[in-house]
Amino acid sequence: MLSETLKRTRMYSGIPQTKLASALFVSDATYSRKENGLAEFERHEALKVAKILGLNESVILKYWMADKLYKLMKQDKELVYEALKIVETNYDNYEHCIEIPRYNKSFSTLEERKQRKRKKFLKKIL
Repeated sequence: MLSETLKRTRMYSGIPQTKLASALFVSDATYSRKENGLAEFERHEALKVAKILGLNESVILKYWMADKLYKLMKQDKELVYEALKIVETNYDNYEHCIEIPRYNKSFSTLEERKQRKRKKFLKKIL
């Protein structure tokens, strides 16, 4: 959707691809691939092209993000929906929303294992 929007706007504006390619410091072929949906625009690239074409940058960012989500949804739509629900529900405290399971006593820290090894070693030599 983003690439099509940028391509149509560029064509209606009469701006050649070479001008936008040079503004992004990419080759004409690379820009053409991005505009034809064969390669992705980076966020900063989409914003720069939007500015040159006189497009609303916040709308272009929404299209850019929508393209990212669409690509993920093509791989696993239900998983993306579930992941978005987790983020939406826990947005304010997202970093701490996943409960870390408690370890069984059979698991130990590296330091505890080192201490046990030292004790065994000391028992052997004493």
